[in-house]
Amino acid sequence: MEAIEITEQLKSVVLDTYGDRVGTFKLQSVDEETSKARQKARGQLSKEQRLIIDRALVPFRDWLIERDPEAAERVAGGSPAPQDIETAVRAAEDHAVAQVAPDISADEAALLVWRLQNGRVETIEERNNNRRPPLRLSNRHVRTMAAGFAVIFLGSGIAGMTAEAGTLVTVAGAAVFVYGFRRWRSSDTTSNIPEVSVFRGGKIKSEGRTQL
Repeated sequence: MEAIEITEQLKSVVLDTYGDRVGTFKLQSVDEETSKARQKARGQLSKEQRLIIDRALVPFRDWLIERDPEAAERVAGGSPAPQDIETAVRAAEDHAVAQVAPDISADEAALLVWRLQNGRVETIEERNNNRRPPLRLSNRHVRTMAAGFAVIFLGSGIAGMTAEAGTLVTVAGAAVFVYGFRRWRSSDTTSNIPEVSVFRGGKIKSEGRTQL
């Protein structure tokens, strides 16, 4: 197989599996059985086959970035691509190896293609909803919101006696609530997917301490 054929095949797998969903790739981690199949398959590749896969992965990775506006904007700004892109590229690498390795069983090939074909994509909207912290008083920003409500309630009581003072207290309470709400909404967590490896110069180069 030529590099361009592998690239197009990998694109087709992504489109068939995920359609037009764009966001964060969520792929299963590599278990021991898959790791053994990976090592066996890669050990069978010639230097030329490794270089072909390496060349195929470069445009595939660029395509993954271009189809995701958030990733494309990040890369255009000089930042590294999101780590989930690299995870998807690594899964695609396994998929390509399964197609090229000359002597692996059907079960071993199935293990190598499974990750890319059985993941999911978490959209930006879904990610933001999942990251939003729960409304619990143990969260200091939630307590700030509650304090704002209390001040607003106090302002309503004062307004019955002095309208001007009540209005000022109510505005202050609203400001406290809005501040707490914004801080609560922005309390997002970040992904910690380790960097991955691709073929470099005919060799498999590992980056990071965790194997994916």
